[in-house]
Amino acid sequence: MNLQKGVREEEMRDILIVEDSPTQAEKLKYILEQHDYQVSVTKQGQQALAWMEKRKPVLVISDIMMPEMDGYQLCRRIKEDNNFKDVPVILLTSLSDPVDVIKGLECGADNFITKPYDENYLLSRIQYILINRKLYKSDKMQMGIEIFFAGQKYFITSERQQILNLLLSTYETAVQKNLELIRARNELKLLNEHLEEMVEERTTELRAEISERKRAEVAMRESVARMTALLENLNVGVLFEDSLRRVLHVNPKFCEIFGLNPEIKWVGANSDEIAAVAKWLFTDPQAFVELTKKRLANGAMVVAEEMVLKDDRTVESDYIPVNVGKEHRGHLWLYRDISERKRAEEALRQSEEQLRQSQKMEAVGRLAGGIAHDFNNLLTAIIGYGEILLNKLGDRSPLSADILEIKKAGERAATLTRQLLAFSRKQVLQPRVLNLNDVVTGMENMLRRLIGEDIDFVTHPDPALGQVKADPGGIEQVILNLVVNARDAMPVGGKLTIETANVDLDQAYARDHVAVQPGPYVMLAVSDSGIGMTAEVRSHLFEPFFTTKEEGKGTGLGLSTTYGIVKQSGGNIWVYSELGRGATFKIYLPHVEEAVVPVEAKLSSAETKKACETILVVEDEEVIRRLVCSILQEHGYTLLDARNGSEALMISERHAGPIHLMLTDVVMPQMGVRELTQAIARSRPQTRVLYVSGYTDDAIIHHGVLDEGMHFIQKPFTTVALSRKVREVLDQP
Repeated sequence: MNLQKGVREEEMRDILIVEDSPTQAEKLKYILEQHDYQVSVTKQGQQALAWMEKRKPVLVISDIMMPEMDGYQLCRRIKEDNNFKDVPVILLTSLSDPVDVIKGLECGADNFITKPYDENYLLSRIQYILINRKLYKSDKMQMGIEIFFAGQKYFITSERQQILNLLLSTYETAVQKNLELIRARNELKLLNEHLEEMVEERTTELRAEISERKRAEVAMRESVARMTALLENLNVGVLFEDSLRRVLHVNPKFCEIFGLNPEIKWVGANSDEIAAVAKWLFTDPQAFVELTKKRLANGAMVVAEEMVLKDDRTVESDYIPVNVGKEHRGHLWLYRDISERKRAEEALRQSEEQLRQSQKMEAVGRLAGGIAHDFNNLLTAIIGYGEILLNKLGDRSPLSADILEIKKAGERAATLTRQLLAFSRKQVLQPRVLNLNDVVTGMENMLRRLIGEDIDFVTHPDPALGQVKADPGGIEQVILNLVVNARDAMPVGGKLTIETANVDLDQAYARDHVAVQPGPYVMLAVSDSGIGMTAEVRSHLFEPFFTTKEEGKGTGLGLSTTYGIVKQSGGNIWVYSELGRGATFKIYLPHVEEAVVPVEAKLSSAETKKACETILVVEDEEVIRRLVCSILQEHGYTLLDARNGSEALMISERHAGPIHLMLTDVVMPQMGVRELTQAIARSRPQTRVLYVSGYTDDAIIHHGVLDEGMHFIQKPFTTVALSRKVREVLDQP
């Protein structure tokens, strides 16, 4: 009979024997080669390691007692090497000392073969290891325990399959020795019955045999105690039963997992008694009972089978039938509480999904911002020249109406680009310290008119609300967008609630929400009792141009604008909703300890005042440069214009008179705007600077936030807005 029948052909590779005794090595080699194994022999550990570097064996069989490097040291070296740690190692031992097994576990050995060994038993153990070699490479669980034995401390880190193999092999060895003792006892009885006349002559021999038997019994008791200590300290629930399902052993972890009283003596009881108690912990008790029956009927090994308990715990179980040779001896059940691992896996999945969504929004934002930048240059020219033509033609011209429509279309397009810039976090914010309660109160009357009388509007402001630092106009836009969204979600009326509160977001919340930093925040929540939304809608909610409204009822930019303003303000926004159960949008803005800054009324400049100042215009786009110069010349300013920073510095050096203002684009070729403004500041410290751009840039604006004292006008602008902003900058003290 070929004992390799169950081993697949592709797994038939070299077996390496490490044995310093030539006789023992040749004997073992002969046995294996008779059964078609390919065998190589080395005499010591260093030679074995060198051989393995050239050719990886499928199995290593090593003697323990060898010069220079013993079998334990060789096994440890193999298991510590990432290239060979999956190679099973069998140690040849006499098991004369119970410490042998402890050392075997400690070094990572996969099995023991006792000397002298039975040929069939040896081949069956090798076949078992090779057949189950894939299990070694798949789902493994590492366990670590400290063992104090014979005055020594051992730390054992092993895989459950290795522990199982060692337990089984040790159990089989113990059974074999017990059978030998029984045979010895029977022989002794026969000698006592039939050879009494030889008692005196045999007394010395009998005493020697009795001493050996006692030593074996002591060794067996110590071995059992060691195995019991291992089982008692395992972080795995263990239930061991015989072939009649009588309990042989349950460890404390098993009792903990299934809520059994460890003080009750379960050993000797029928396992059905334990199942009758444990089944009520499962969400489907009868399914647990049927599954147990199915495992026993099939008699096949099952590993890593998950079961859910009523208290939301998840238990992973293994079933291993215990056979000694061809004889069925019992059943081994292993249970692991993997609830924490499952929760961690779910948290990781949610974090990865949030990260993917955040990265998608970032990519779409960059695209939207780039498009808005290019369009703003075009719209500046369209709107500006449209206004100039209207002023020149007058109301009576037949062309005025057409030009007015062109200007209106440009302004509508400018509104869309502003929303795209808000989403992409590239708009310019002018933050100040404010209280969200004041913002909500200031908008309340307008919001009530906006939502209509069929919606109940309620506010719950926190009287002790902290301050935030944000752009007031941006926050008003956020509230307006959320209220409009809530109104549209309640076509037949409902309830709209705005709430403010101080909150502390802890590490646990931050772990579940990507990009959130733990700390104190001020929360603004807008809730409605409307139609709600599905998970699919929520996943696209903040994307630009995404809308569930009818065509012509919305641009799909309201919530994306809200998202961009909140993010650019250093905050976070989350939505909670289910279909048919309304929705709640929660905004978290960082809490600041500064005092609220009151709004100062701006002094309006007289637009009819005749200008006399000199302005240097720096703009690489010719159409924009000509437009700006044309607008400002109409107001009486003296204009100098340059295409880039280098040309601007050259004009500044050649111009003898004062330059009262430099109006410069933010993004230009050749020379950066920061370098240009620093050079002008050194040569003309009295010259003021007005920045112009359709896109924020960290060259002058940090993450879209305008520094105090810095002047900025965003493209596209009207002729009136430009002239007013220039006058405002020049008239400041």
